[in-house]
Amino acid sequence: MDDYARELLNEGQTTVNNDLLKNYRRIGLSNEELLIYLLIKGNHDLIVPMPEIGDLQRQTGLSEQQLFNLFHQMIEKKLAAITQLSIEGQKVDAYDFTQMYDKLGILKSAEHEQDQQTAQPVKVNERQAVFESIEKEFGRTLSPLEMETISQWLDIDHYTPEIIQLALKEAVLSQVYNLKYMDRILVSWEKKNLRSPQQVEAYQHQRKSADNEAPARYKGPKIPFIDLSGNSEQK
Repeated sequence: MDDYARELLNEGQTTVNNDLLKNYRRIGLSNEELLIYLLIKGNHDLIVPMPEIGDLQRQTGLSEQQLFNLFHQMIEKKLAAITQLSIEGQKVDAYDFTQMYDKLGILKSAEHEQDQQTAQPVKVNERQAVFESIEKEFGRTLSPLEMETISQWLDIDHYTPEIIQLALKEAVLSQVYNLKYMDRILVSWEKKNLRSPQQVEAYQHQRKSADNEAPARYKGPKIPFIDLSGNSEQK
């Protein structure tokens, strides 16, 4: 084993929870904040001694103020807190990332509960009603490929029949009669975490209200400004 390989082994390794890597954006952690956490954690996970800012500056290329801002943001977002840690009998300042993992735990618990609710098999009559509704609105028989797509919505994506019916209604109102358009609607709702008909309808009502309150925009010809005060400067 050469000297460089020995040096690498002596430096040790930093391990990080895979759930954190997969979901850090969903719990409010930015790319830069995650990088800072990985750089300072070492063998720790929850309680991490405060690092030397100079070392972080050299590693990241960020200024001292930028680094302080990142730590402050994590504290504001309740992803970290300032505490103290006992090392060899001495108290040192440290960052406590317990809240970050608490948020991750809440997220995973909510996902598990959602999976339990949505993973129920769709009844045959409900499935058939979805196929019939789409065929009626499209005015034609669905192809085998289209029927497979709808089955994937129900069995793999776990969209409820009610949500698919609402997506169909949106497509019909827009006069777009294809499943690709419906799929974009369903994905959009999923990204907004709209998982029930009530949530979708509340979102649509809110959006419609916002559109109605927006001031009307003048679309007529451009009207020149004429100064009638007589105070304009003579050129």
